[in-house]
Amino acid sequence: MKPICTKTLTTRRLILRAPEVSDAPSLVAAGSLLMSENDARVRLSEMASEAAHPLGFHWVVALDGVAVSRIKGWEVSPFNGYVQLGYDIAPALRGKGLMTEAVGAVLRFLFDEAEANRVYCSVRAENIASYRVCEKNGMQLEGVMRQHYARQDGGYDDVRIYGILRDDMKED
Repeated sequence: MKPICTKTLTTRRLILRAPEVSDAPSLVAAGSLLMSENDARVRLSEMASEAAHPLGFHWVVALDGVAVSRIKGWEVSPFNGYVQLGYDIAPALRGKGLMTEAVGAVLRFLFDEAEANRVYCSVRAENIASYRVCEKNGMQLEGVMRQHYARQDGGYDDVRIYGILRDDMKED
């Protein structure tokens, strides 16, 4: 993988850009950051710092100029050429195709510019909306990890693993 940083990406409806501390009020209000505004400012400062470093992928997704969600590339392995994606979106904006659009832009960036070989997502099995984002972007279900994520109530959730290869994107 190329050691490049988060880059601003534009889609038909969205702008994906590096996080800024000033995004705290809108991300907290949207329900994207479930914490106090002060804690969100600290977290966004950390995210902005990470986004400025090579292979530190963090985006804030803005709709009509307002930050409404986030996407993070983590567990980046430059040697193996893979990145895991995590994302969220304001509850009021779910079901409108916005996250599908945003993830599609990030996939193109990671494959075309960062030269990743593989991108994958780990999705709680009951999170149908999230794994539909994966499927709509051409990711394939690769397996289920049983009782992989702990819940606050002491139980465990199964996790669906979705993945896509650079070669899969070329077929589209």
